[in-house]
Amino acid sequence: MDREIHQVLEFWFGALTDAGLPAEPMDKLWFGASSLTDSAIAQRFGGLHQRAVQGELAHWQDTPAGRLALIILIDQFSRNLFRGEGQAFAWDGIALALCKTGIEQGVDRMLPLAHKLFFYMPLQHSEALEDQRLGEAMLERLLTGLEGAPRQKVADTLRFQRLHLEIIMRFGRFPHRNAVLGRQSSEEEEAYLADGAPRFGQ
Repeated sequence: MDREIHQVLEFWFGALTDAGLPAEPMDKLWFGASSLTDSAIAQRFGGLHQRAVQGELAHWQDTPAGRLALIILIDQFSRNLFRGEGQAFAWDGIALALCKTGIEQGVDRMLPLAHKLFFYMPLQHSEALEDQRLGEAMLERLLTGLEGAPRQKVADTLRFQRLHLEIIMRFGRFPHRNAVLGRQSSEEEEAYLADGAPRFGQ
């Protein structure tokens, strides 16, 4: 495996158990919205992220691990590097294409469980209803036959997937992004946001 691909995956997942889950708790890193994490990612991977979004790492998509590392760089690290800014979502289309073409090619099936969950994450971040429904379907398929901790992890991810789906079904977009993207919120969206709507770290 390419050294830089390994570095991205090692940072984001650490060592995996036989069940394909991180051996150490990673939710704080993944979902903690920490300025320390953001700074660490900027220091370690800021340059690599820039190369990724400029297309200089396109050859990574030729392997399952490389394609996943690209998705992590573009879909996840963008949200750390530009938290609270419109640029956090600027390259979502690239990550989404990597995800969907990878699914078409069966790339996701070659990955361990935790890797699959983040391979599908661009679907959860999409404002297109069809992508949200695909994300739900992929997780439902993944849930089949699982037990114990793996089943619980996928079930938790599916719960958040459905929360995103419900928002898109209601509004056709994520209202919490409106301000940073220069979009005018409707009265219904303003009421929703004022009522403590989830911002998903942004």
